[in-house]
Amino acid sequence: MCCLRPEPYRSQRGAALIIAMLVFALSATLLVALQREFSLALQRGTHQLFSEQAWAYLIGAEELAKLALQTDTLLDARSATAADHLGELWAQPATPYPLAAGGWMTGQLTDLQGRINLNMLVKASGNQNQLTTNQRPIGDDTREASAGDTRTQPSQGDNQSGREDEPVGQSAIGEADRWTATQKLLIRLLQALGDVSLPLDEAMTLTEAISDFIDRDANRRQNGAEVDEYRYADFPYLPANRALASVSELRSVRGMTPEVYEALAPLVTVWPERNTQLNILTAPLPVLRALNADDQWAPLSVMDAERLAERRQEGGITEVKDLLTDPILEGRPSAELEPLLDIRSDWFLLDASVELVDRQRHLFTVLRRGTDTTVAVFRSEGEL
Repeated sequence: MCCLRPEPYRSQRGAALIIAMLVFALSATLLVALQREFSLALQRGTHQLFSEQAWAYLIGAEELAKLALQTDTLLDARSATAADHLGELWAQPATPYPLAAGGWMTGQLTDLQGRINLNMLVKASGNQNQLTTNQRPIGDDTREASAGDTRTQPSQGDNQSGREDEPVGQSAIGEADRWTATQKLLIRLLQALGDVSLPLDEAMTLTEAISDFIDRDANRRQNGAEVDEYRYADFPYLPANRALASVSELRSVRGMTPEVYEALAPLVTVWPERNTQLNILTAPLPVLRALNADDQWAPLSVMDAERLAERRQEGGITEVKDLLTDPILEGRPSAELEPLLDIRSDWFLLDASVELVDRQRHLFTVLRRGTDTTVAVFRSEGEL
């Protein structure tokens, strides 16, 4: 006797196969998703672990920098003349240090007082170096030391010259009178930036724009830029009208180009906020070129600056008077320049980096050295 399977049974067998395939596909998808989430979680955890470990190494580099500066303080206390120069331990070139966890750490200390302080460009009084009278400050600067807390003295206008190619006369006297000694330093520095050096007139214009950006009034200098110039720009914004908190703020100054900024940034600083002098023993070559006589608008020649740097390295320049009595500057007016110069520094920049398991982390720390201790006053993983 022959038994035939009913037709519905055949249909059910096909449906079961489809359901099994669907369950397998869902299971495979779930497994792939779980594996992906696990890999991402493992990667995030590993990255966080090594990032925290790298940060610990960076803080360790910071402590080593503090120790080096305090050791230098003790050595200075035993010496007849306390000075900070490029031959000391803290100023030596960075040497990669191997890490037990695998990787490298480097750290370099530089003297912030070997740079020109931008917050010294203007003074507190509203009428200093302005072209209008009865000026009124706008707003209150909550920063401890405003741009007005600078210690530069106004030009006394001995009036031996204005521009080097001009005859001495009333125009030259007026030109010299409206600049502070620090502004003159910056004008010379802008002409000593190598391939991106500015001509004298452009250096003066940019210096006035930076000064206007910092000062607390709304009065526009002769070739400067104030609220109106920024408010009606293609991308409107307002000038700071306060002491700069970061050198990167220079990017916002009217007339500043990326090329000039890149060359200028390593040569200027916004630290310390007040009571600062320029250390002639640690100043880089372009800053040395800016240390010309009061009546000179042009920087020193490269050859003259290199000779000063060489003499400094050989120990021929150990005090401010040694620089001012050098044949390059001897007999030329330096009454404005001398109060800005020193041979001691208390503010330093640590540039530390860690490479750990193909991961890198960078730290900039501003260090302030005191008599008994050195403290970190500012940290940044980006720009200062």
